Amino acid sequence: MRCKPPEVRPIDLGILREDYAFTPDLDELAAGLAIWSHPTRLRIFALLDQVQQMCVCDLAEVLGISVSAVSQNLAKMRAQRLVKFRRDAQTLYYALTDHPINAHIRRAVNEARDQVGASE
Repeated sequence: MRCKPPEVRPIDLGILREDYAFTPDLDELAAGLAIWSHPTRLRIFALLDQVQQMCVCDLAEVLGISVSAVSQNLAKMRAQRLVKFRRDAQTLYYALTDHPINAHIRRAVNEARDQVGASE
C-alpha cells in the first residue's frame, strides 16, 4: 500500500531516487560501523587505542580469547582499513589507522566510559 502524496511536493522523488541509488560513501560508513558493533572488536579497538600497537598473541591473552579469534576479528577490521599492521620477523603488530570512523568510535567509547564512571 502506498501513501497518498500531497498535491504539491517540495522535493522531486525521482531526483532523490537517483541520488540514493548509488551511495558508496554511506555504504562504506555502514560497513565500518558494522565492524565495530561486535564486542570483541570494540575491546580490540579500546586496547589498541590505549597502547597504540599490540601483537596478536598479547591481544588474545589480555582479552582471554584464542589467537585464532583475534586474528579473524583483525582480518575483518583490516578489510575495512580500520587497522594496519607491521611485521617484525614472524610477529604482526596491529595499530589503529587514521580512518575517520575510528575517530567517531573513539569519541563514542570515551563517552560510554565517562557515563559508566559518572554512575559509579
